[in-house]
Amino acid sequence: MKKLVFLVLGMFTMGSSAFMIAGLLPGIGKTIGQSISVTGQGITAFSLTYLISAPVFSMIFSNRSAKQTLKIALLVFILGNILTLCAENIILFIVGRIITGLGAGLFNPLAVSIAIELGDPAKRGKTLSLIWGANSAGVVFGVPIGVYISQQFAWQYSIGCVAAFALIVLIGFSMQKAQIKSSAPSSTAERFRLLLDRNVLAVIGVTCFTCLSTTGLYSYISVIHSQSSHSLPTILLLWGFGGFIGSLFIGSVVDRTQNPQGVMAFLLICLVPIFISMPYLVQIPYLGLIPFFLWGLMGWATVTPQQYVLFGLYEKQKAVLSALNSSAIGLGGSMGTALWGIMIATGFNEKTLPLWGAAVLFIVLVGQILLMKRFKKESVHNE
Repeated sequence: MKKLVFLVLGMFTMGSSAFMIAGLLPGIGKTIGQSISVTGQGITAFSLTYLISAPVFSMIFSNRSAKQTLKIALLVFILGNILTLCAENIILFIVGRIITGLGAGLFNPLAVSIAIELGDPAKRGKTLSLIWGANSAGVVFGVPIGVYISQQFAWQYSIGCVAAFALIVLIGFSMQKAQIKSSAPSSTAERFRLLLDRNVLAVIGVTCFTCLSTTGLYSYISVIHSQSSHSLPTILLLWGFGGFIGSLFIGSVVDRTQNPQGVMAFLLICLVPIFISMPYLVQIPYLGLIPFFLWGLMGWATVTPQQYVLFGLYEKQKAVLSALNSSAIGLGGSMGTALWGIMIATGFNEKTLPLWGAAVLFIVLVGQILLMKRFKKESVHNE
């Protein structure tokens, strides 16, 4: 695992950068003279760039040196953060977030695929958990630290720390002597064929609509918890800590069972009653905290088994498949944020959002079961 240390640190940095900006919006808005709603478009710019750049650049750079590509990604990411902290107007701020999104979109999928190449083949799930666990750790620990730094000094210091940390990763990664490689080269036609493969589309579809409920609803967690006797920071901390634990240890479960699709189905089965219970337990002291912790635990844990399934479909396309999975996660979260927001705006009781989320997850569960049956039939047919 020593060979993965800089990939892990890089994923931690990316996780911190992606979510930290939300906590810095008030300070950034004052600096560039814009309202929070306008400044928040920087998050939209980052997210959209990441969604598009992850699969596109993974295909473009798939036949190039993995080490050089990761170094380019880190340089682009650092440049984007430097432009962000130097921004004095909305245009420069948006450009900075776009460039940062490009760097992250190139780095994350390739880091995942390279980690699988460097890791123990018998512990693929554990390797995936380590990488995605680092990403979630960036949210759990990196984001509050960054917000604290901005409160003590200025928001520019928080962005500067992210850029400095990425620079440390770049230097350490450049000095690393371990042989670093990505998946074997493949033709452009083979890479684009993945976009039309029904099994790939089915798996990332399950990922997308799972995140529509799990990640998408997170945007309105302050509304969902409003009747709780516990503070929002407590709820957020438990959700994030649950996510860190779930993403870190789910890989060992996948390795032991060798049944990632079954693990995914189990997680969905657990998430449905968790969401159903949330509106009814939220007002009960202490007991009302449990659904939020389990939400983070089970929600973040869904990433690893889905990535595992995709790698099993096409061993030589890890970088592209990592990018597609990452984009499905981001797209699902964005769709969920929009959908739940529209429901609130049109008069739906925001306290019932978890119930609607449970309904979506139940449909996803049905789809996952049907997908498992199809995979089983294809496996028997191939034998």
